[in-house]
Amino acid sequence: MATKAKKKVRKKKSSLLMIAVSFAIFLVLSVIGGYFALLYAGDRMIAENEQKLKDLKAEPTVIYDKNGKEMTSLIRQKNREYKPITEMPKVLVNAFLAVEDKRFFEHKGVDMIRIGGAILNDIRKGSLAEGGSTITQQLARNVFLTLDQTFWRKTKEMSIAIGLECRYSKDQILEMYLNRVYLGEGEFGVEDAANYYFGHGVSDEKFTIAQAAMLAAIPKAPTTYSPFNNPEQAKLRRDTVIRLMYEQGIITEAQKNEAQAEPLPTEPNEVEGASLKKGYRAFFDYMLKEADARYGVTEEELYSGGWEVYTTFDQKIQDAMLDQYANAKNFPKDGAKRGVESAMIVVDAKNGGVAGMMGGRNYAAKGFNYATDMKRQPGSSFKPLAVYAPAIDIDSDKWGPNSSLSNKRQSFNGYEPRNYNNKYSENVSMNRALIESLNVPAVWLLNEIGVKNGIDYLNKFGIELAPEDRNLAIALGGLSKGTSPLKMAQAYTAFANGGVMSEAHAISKMTNKNVGIERVYEEKQTNVLKPESAWKVHTMLERAVQEGTGKAARISGRHVAGKTGTTQSIAGGSDVNKDAWFVGYTPEYVGAVWMGFDPEDKQHLMRQGSSLTAQMFSKVLAEGLKGVEASDFVPPGGFEEVKEEPQEQESKIELAADMTIDKNKLKVVLSWIGGSPDYTYDVYRIRPNGEREKIAEGLKDTYYVDELDSPTQYKYVVVPRNATGEEETPSKEVGISTKQLENVLNSGEEGDMGTDGNLPPDNGNGNGASGQQPSDGGNTGGDGQGPWNGQSPGNTGNSQNPGDSQAPPPDIVNPGGDETNQPSQGIELPPPPDQGDQNSQRGDTNG
Repeated sequence: MATKAKKKVRKKKSSLLMIAVSFAIFLVLSVIGGYFALLYAGDRMIAENEQKLKDLKAEPTVIYDKNGKEMTSLIRQKNREYKPITEMPKVLVNAFLAVEDKRFFEHKGVDMIRIGGAILNDIRKGSLAEGGSTITQQLARNVFLTLDQTFWRKTKEMSIAIGLECRYSKDQILEMYLNRVYLGEGEFGVEDAANYYFGHGVSDEKFTIAQAAMLAAIPKAPTTYSPFNNPEQAKLRRDTVIRLMYEQGIITEAQKNEAQAEPLPTEPNEVEGASLKKGYRAFFDYMLKEADARYGVTEEELYSGGWEVYTTFDQKIQDAMLDQYANAKNFPKDGAKRGVESAMIVVDAKNGGVAGMMGGRNYAAKGFNYATDMKRQPGSSFKPLAVYAPAIDIDSDKWGPNSSLSNKRQSFNGYEPRNYNNKYSENVSMNRALIESLNVPAVWLLNEIGVKNGIDYLNKFGIELAPEDRNLAIALGGLSKGTSPLKMAQAYTAFANGGVMSEAHAISKMTNKNVGIERVYEEKQTNVLKPESAWKVHTMLERAVQEGTGKAARISGRHVAGKTGTTQSIAGGSDVNKDAWFVGYTPEYVGAVWMGFDPEDKQHLMRQGSSLTAQMFSKVLAEGLKGVEASDFVPPGGFEEVKEEPQEQESKIELAADMTIDKNKLKVVLSWIGGSPDYTYDVYRIRPNGEREKIAEGLKDTYYVDELDSPTQYKYVVVPRNATGEEETPSKEVGISTKQLENVLNSGEEGDMGTDGNLPPDNGNGNGASGQQPSDGGNTGGDGQGPWNGQSPGNTGNSQNPGDSQAPPPDIVNPGGDETNQPSQGIELPPPPDQGDQNSQRGDTNG
């Protein structure tokens, strides 16, 4: 029995051993079979597409504008000089091997040791940061594979890499890789890239170790490590490559130190025949970012060729921008070392397609884009978004254009906004408050509907606010961080489009027939306002251009609506503006324009304001829409507009003359209301003996600042002239009011042209009483129907405005500045009582 049992045990062990051996053989055969299957698959793909390795030129990627007309072609005339590896310096080859694949000569296309290390690093970091691809795999991916981010793509990449290693020598693979690798800025291959970045080829005696390391540093992230795009990150990456070369014995320590001390290139060496117009670069760069972020198509893949990209670009609009931005007379005067910066963006009023943009007056390729990346306080251009639209939309029975708003000088829990003209009344209609850009009614109304409601609507409009912005100052654009022209233009599409806000975008469709890919933009539209509410706000914005602060934006024969905005400087006097805005629209396009010094300091102060931004809008849209039939704004179906009450209309010129002191000089601020948009004005000073002296003529502004040499008690009169030059009824003779001057002297502070004292309390968190933000009324220029409105004094090239040498007063004080938090005017104010939503009272903006 025992013997029989032992035989059974031995038999069982033998069976298990056979199974184990069979399984092991199966695994080995599977691995071998899998390997040969990969090898076969890779070899087949190479055989079918081998021409791609031989011909590194590609079908160009073509970029089209909104009308299907070619905007530019990304033509890779690459390689203009295919560089044999025998002509490449050894240090260049070694630089790439050091950072990309130091075991290149040891593996057979796939480095299992490197892949294992990458997996361990990923596990350690809890991410998928490490790729583990060899140079051979990168060549396989760049030449043969499409965009599908799948497991099978990685498998194909490995199989092609193994096949390449079987067909070609290591030197041949390196040569193909170095002539094919993408090195940013549309450059493929080391020879083209060296000429672009350094102005000479890799064989040139001037080619250095540092330059070799710079080229080797770029492939990991071509946009991030471009020396022209991100010099700090590029140098850090380059120096890392140099260190790796030293650690691997490629260079000496002395060579390492010398290479790391070498400066980066600063300017590209453009290749002749580049087809992209220089002034189109800001839009082009924005389009590249959108292609990657929204559609997953990288810059490298676009430059690889074969794509057709259909954009929302309007060449006529962009060319009009270029024409106007080339004219220095359209901007405030330069500072000591630099000029005023400016940005403009225009989007389709119906679908949000970006028609054109100026990223700055001197935008550099892939540089800082003031149209999309900048954040500045928007001043009174914010009022329709933060106050008037929310109020009407929340309760249209209670609030509308003819609703009565308080215009009394008052305190809101310690916050005392001022009107730019320092004039108040018991009440004013919402229509008139917006047209004349009055501050008190806007703050009062936001207080009535609640700050939370204003913030909720701003979120719908796509405007991002910081936690410290939960206060009444947002009524006047007093934001802690500000916003961009792109966000403002996008928000205003709701007024032009029946309450529907359209997302700004640059690409409508992308196709690549070679790989069978099509990506189509899906419109993203948000119902922000009821159609009737949007129309009511629109009617007020249209009147603001017809007769109010935005009249410089009018375009002959076209309907225009919009709002100006200015913010007061904290670096200069009361006649200085930090920011000037205009955001407006025609039935076709919405545009946002900004101007200001960046940074601002005592040598760089802007003494003009939103008349120039409004004029820029007018000039660009007038030129860009030539040949396009003018159309009307269309109210929502069944809507009946309620006209403003007749008593709101001003029929005579009403003049005010307020004396103040600024920079130890006596000045009389003259401001008037009641004229027609077509009027020009002559200003007379009347001496005590009755003699009249003309001190300005042909003004389109509705304010003037008279600087006095002595405290003579003059009187003043303003004479309007109609479009044909005939005199209309003049204002009454008005004496100088010294009330404001007395207030200034009693306070012990110098005056600020009628806005002194308009400061919020310091709430203890650094956001109170900081900065100043003027209103439109005081914005320097062409801002219409109220004091401080109209063309800015100092407006170069305005032959009709001899008073232009005088600086205009500010619109109003705005604590909270844009980027500074210093107490304005040096006045220390007590902290306010607890005020719930109004916990950070930054100041008055109006413009």
